[in-house]
Amino acid sequence: MADTMNPKSRDATGTTWLRIVTLLAAAATGCSSTTMQSMNTVRDLGFNGYLNTLAANCRPLIIGIHDVGSWLEMRGSTSQNYAYFLSVTSRLYYGTMSRDEYRDGLNSFLGPGSSNAQAFACIFANLPAQGPTGGTGGSVGGVGGVGM
Repeated sequence: MADTMNPKSRDATGTTWLRIVTLLAAAATGCSSTTMQSMNTVRDLGFNGYLNTLAANCRPLIIGIHDVGSWLEMRGSTSQNYAYFLSVTSRLYYGTMSRDEYRDGLNSFLGPGSSNAQAFACIFANLPAQGPTGGTGGSVGGVGGVGM
C-alpha cells in the first residue's frame, strides 16, 4: 500500500493516474474518429453508388443543354453546373430536398429542355426505396472525388 503521506508516493500516483487518463482519452478519440470515418465512408459509398447507377441507367441524362450523364461517366467536371448538380442531388438523395424543389432548382440552374422530364423520371426512379440515414446532403466532399 502506498504511503499517501509521503509526497513522493502521491506524486507517483498522480503521474500514473494522469498517464492512464491520457491513454484512455487518446484511445477513445481514436476509436471515435475511426468510427466516424467508417460511417462517412459507408454513407458516401451509398451516394457514389447512386451516382454510378444514374450514369449507367439514365443514358442519355440531359438536363437543359447539359449532358449530365457524361459528367457522371467522366467522374467530374470543372463546371460550376456539375458542382451544383452534385449538391442538389445529394440533398435529394439524403431526403433534405423534395422532388419538386430538386426539379425546380435544376430547371432554373441548368435550363429547360425537351429531355428534362425523362431525366428527372430516371433520377427519381433510381432513388433508394428507403432513404439513407445519417446524411444531410449538400456536402459532397470535393467535386473530383464524387462518383468514383
